[in-house]
Amino acid sequence: MTGQTTFYGWKLLVVFWLILFTSFAFPLYGASVVNAYMAEDLHLDRSALGLAYGLFQWMVGLPAPLVALCINRRGVRFTATLGCLIVMTGALVMALAVHTSLGVYVVFSVIIGLGALACGVLGAQSCIGQWFVKGKARAITLVHTGSGIGGFVAAPTLDRVIRQFGGNWRAGWWLMAGLSVLGAALAALFIRETPSDLGQFPDGQAPINAPSPSSAGRALAKGVHKTTDDWTFRDVFQSPAIWLILFSSLGISAGYPLMLAHGVVHLKDLGYTASQAAFSISFMLFASLAGQLIVVLWGDRIEPRLIWAAASAVFGVGMVLALNASGKAGLYLYAVSLGAGFGASFSCLMTLPGNYFGRKAYASILGVMIAVGTTAGAAGPYLAGLVYDHYASYAPAFYSVAGFSFAAVVALLFATPPVRRTAPSLAPAVE
Repeated sequence: MTGQTTFYGWKLLVVFWLILFTSFAFPLYGASVVNAYMAEDLHLDRSALGLAYGLFQWMVGLPAPLVALCINRRGVRFTATLGCLIVMTGALVMALAVHTSLGVYVVFSVIIGLGALACGVLGAQSCIGQWFVKGKARAITLVHTGSGIGGFVAAPTLDRVIRQFGGNWRAGWWLMAGLSVLGAALAALFIRETPSDLGQFPDGQAPINAPSPSSAGRALAKGVHKTTDDWTFRDVFQSPAIWLILFSSLGISAGYPLMLAHGVVHLKDLGYTASQAAFSISFMLFASLAGQLIVVLWGDRIEPRLIWAAASAVFGVGMVLALNASGKAGLYLYAVSLGAGFGASFSCLMTLPGNYFGRKAYASILGVMIAVGTTAGAAGPYLAGLVYDHYASYAPAFYSVAGFSFAAVVALLFATPPVRRTAPSLAPAVE
């Protein structure tokens, strides 16, 4: 048995953390700052700004089933390396050649969005899910902190770089191109697909006793439900639980991108400076780490759906607070609520499919969930922009997101661990 001290899973966790930090978080979260400068330079109205970020969000999720297929056929290392290289290429084109809104839609929204999806959480979470079983919630959440910390660093860093270059937003894309080269190198050199590739076992420990066929699919006797069976993709979507989970993701999926796309300009409308607004958004991203930390500490002890329900309520409150944030307290109170609420909610969203349905279909389930979530994420910024251009207010959009978030609380209370309708496999996954 391979000793825990030599377990490669922890090294792999660091590798994915760095890839998410360099190649996923900067374009995903830093674009809210870069695009605010770009919109002024290219004379984009709020609808165009929202459409650009909405399309980007769409591309970060809608092709997820295809990326999952690429992962299943070519592996995570190939997919993540390719994604980093696509982000690098798109960033260079943004820095050198984009001068119109159409160019923004094609290069930023489509090309960079697709690259960020390929090197982002889908591959990282599916690979980490192969390396960790008992500590799955902790490991998956720790990986995801790479995007949260990256977002916290990205916003003020890009704002500082752009201001040092006289407000030239293209300098931000030069920085992101360089970071993506680093991400590609990390992916190509250090990603390993499964513990068996190195003669190791999940969690660094060989299984003592495999469960008997008669116990397949049975929940753990105590604590968090973790299936011992690998569900088929068809069986998963015959379960009411997956549909309740998908519905519950709509509020956070629409609201967080909405704030990333419009947060800086919305806060400037409220009288804050560009620097104050950018730092507030970065503080929101930093606050997401608090929510993720909750899942790290308790996600393997308390049912993640219950943690998510509480976090979704906090997120809904944050959307209401963000609408009329005033003073220093208002500037950070909404940020804490939105950030912590999203961080815990998203971490639970990533954890539940593995707990409920096993490892075999995890990448495919996650692909569908990300596609649904980012479709909502694409609609949120665009519709918010249309609402603002028509009513000169974000109020209808913010209140709608808050309503979905509060409805998710009820849905998650009913999203209890599912029971498989068909007979389980005779060779269940070891938990």
